[in-house]
Amino acid sequence: MIERPALWALFVAVVGLTGCGGARHIANQVTAPQEASSDVQMLNREIALAAGTPHAGSPDYRIGSDDLLEVTLFDIEGKDGEPRRIAVRVSQSGSVTLPLIGQAPVGNKTPVQAEEELRQRYRRFIHDPQITVFVKEYRSYRVSVVGYVEKPGVFEITGERTLLEVLSMAGGLNAKAGKTVQVSRRRDNRLETLLIDLDRLSHEAQMQLNLTMQPGDVVNVPKAGVVYIQGSVKKPGAYRLREAMTVTQALGAAGGPEEKLANLGGMKLFRRAGKGERQEIAIDIDAINAGQAEDVQLVENDIVVVPMSIPKYVVDRFIGGVGMGLSVPVF
Repeated sequence: MIERPALWALFVAVVGLTGCGGARHIANQVTAPQEASSDVQMLNREIALAAGTPHAGSPDYRIGSDDLLEVTLFDIEGKDGEPRRIAVRVSQSGSVTLPLIGQAPVGNKTPVQAEEELRQRYRRFIHDPQITVFVKEYRSYRVSVVGYVEKPGVFEITGERTLLEVLSMAGGLNAKAGKTVQVSRRRDNRLETLLIDLDRLSHEAQMQLNLTMQPGDVVNVPKAGVVYIQGSVKKPGAYRLREAMTVTQALGAAGGPEEKLANLGGMKLFRRAGKGERQEIAIDIDAINAGQAEDVQLVENDIVVVPMSIPKYVVDRFIGGVGMGLSVPVF
């Protein structure tokens, strides 16, 4: 069952991978001309402004090979009598070599996690060791920006960059762009799709939505006039909003629910309600199919979420060997 989220703008769709990579792309994109809007121009000004604003390092950044770390050992003095600082580059295997402990794995860990890993290892030699890990130099990595931006493409990035910065690198939004951006990334051998409301990010300065980019991220800017179908459906993604499109029609466009995994009794519709808020509407699909409830007509930027049934998932995952599809709001 889906609870009311603290951040309406950001949804995570976790899809179990089966050895194939890549992000899902938008379906049914429209090519009809559309006049440039002042809203998009304003968004681009906000993107350019935010992209030029210095930001603190993200605690979620994961250390990778070729990163240059500065490890400070407060319990070991250097020649100058100060805590010893060691600059060390992460190897291709994700490890660093340090005095006393030799090799230590830090790859794919956050700096805080790396600090704890090193503390555990130094405890053999030092009681309650005090250690910090700072990323002095980031490796280069690639981020793709596709969809309705001025300069779509693959960008080679060095250092920590945010969503607004890579949108700025891509020349900003074009006149046909919508206000919801999809960021697809791999985490723990799964593909996540994050939906970011640019209005809340740029106009309302909700900077927690300004994600730190990770290697291989795909940023997709859909065209205005779309709705989003996420969760336990066969083809989750963004779909063109056709005239008088209803929930059941959108569900059909997404290939229908995953029969073995979907919890149709928990369907929700999230709709803009002004001032950056989203209204939550429960969808009783059985009542709609029986003609006992209205088949809700969708409007632009609606998000329909079909949650996963945990009991069904357990049966299919551990007995039937089926993959998983899940979409839930982030708290």
